Amino acid sequence: MKAEIIVSGSELLLGQSIDTNGPWIARKLSEIGIDCHFKSTVGDNLNNMAETFTKAISRADIILCTGGLGPTQDDITKEALAEATGLEMLYDDALAEMIRDKFRKRNREMSDNNLRQAYYPKGASILEAFPGTAPGIHLEFKGKHIFLMPGVPSEMKVMMRDSVLPTLTKLLPKIEKIYTKTLRCWGKGESDIAGILADINDELDHLPNPKLSFLASGIEGIQVRFSAKTETEAEALALITPFLERAQALLGNLCFGVDDASMESTVAAMLEKKCLTLALYESFSEGMISMRLNEKSQTLPYFKGAWIESREQDLSVEAYKAKLFYIQSLSYADIVVTVHGVEISPNNLELTLLLQHHDQLREKTMVIPYFNHQIAVSFSVINLLNMVRLYLLEIFNEQD
Repeated sequence: MKAEIIVSGSELLLGQSIDTNGPWIARKLSEIGIDCHFKSTVGDNLNNMAETFTKAISRADIILCTGGLGPTQDDITKEALAEATGLEMLYDDALAEMIRDKFRKRNREMSDNNLRQAYYPKGASILEAFPGTAPGIHLEFKGKHIFLMPGVPSEMKVMMRDSVLPTLTKLLPKIEKIYTKTLRCWGKGESDIAGILADINDELDHLPNPKLSFLASGIEGIQVRFSAKTETEAEALALITPFLERAQALLGNLCFGVDDASMESTVAAMLEKKCLTLALYESFSEGMISMRLNEKSQTLPYFKGAWIESREQDLSVEAYKAKLFYIQSLSYADIVVTVHGVEISPNNLELTLLLQHHDQLREKTMVIPYFNHQIAVSFSVINLLNMVRLYLLEIFNEQD
């Protein structure tokens, strides 16, 4: 079954508010195996909203709309649906009394405008879950199921959980969920990784299950996601695993983890496995490496600590190298690392990654785009930790 999500409200188109309802609904649909093929955002204009409903009805089996169920003149979602379906609007006395009762129980005076919420298109039913004063609507029209819910996230989520999802579950011939396995990669760009896996991607394009997708996730790495829609996780893994293993073999050391693994947890596990310790000098990275290691690692027996100084000192690369020797002598850490950053031209930043292991010094230089300082620091962190990871792999291979 195909689903379409409609989020209404002129404030979304004006940039005054950010839609969080749509992504949340899409995730919940995915959990019960319903594919969301389209998502539309529409302002508070009757003609535009009616046109959006008409298009959604023509191409989706399930339409879920949020917003525009309030008591004011710009809350016109039900009117737009009536316009699109050619149904008349009916006034429900029992519903009006339910709304009045909600106000009485909350010791609030009700405006006559709230009675607008007692209207809905002929043939629709009221969703049983009714947490606020705006009732939700379910309309079956020409074999399509249309749900209208408030734009207030807390109210919408109650209606989805207690009314909409149970109704949709009954409509499904069988319950299938989407299961995923994710490879996390670093060292090449998203397009390069997609190129490496092009043959697998082409092969999967001709199969209903599984599917392959790519997502650049900043400091969390590039995600290579295999997903399968099946009744059980075991069925999904049986479909996914052969392709996942082929991808791992092709990606080699570009892959640093699976599913929820982070670069920090991967490096931590490698250090602990070899009983090696790590210390940091942080100036350009502003303490972010220490923070991430603490957040992402379960234990920190390998971590000897960090020396953090203001980046306003504007020290040279050679000064950073001297800091590494000094910190190593103080901490007795096996490995000490740091990253130096300097803007070399407008919108370009040169990073110098430094790794000191006893008397060995490794140095790597790279240039990254520089439009936002925090993003640049994040990229410096994952690149430095990836340098540590690759160095540890090199040590492991030498010892094997």
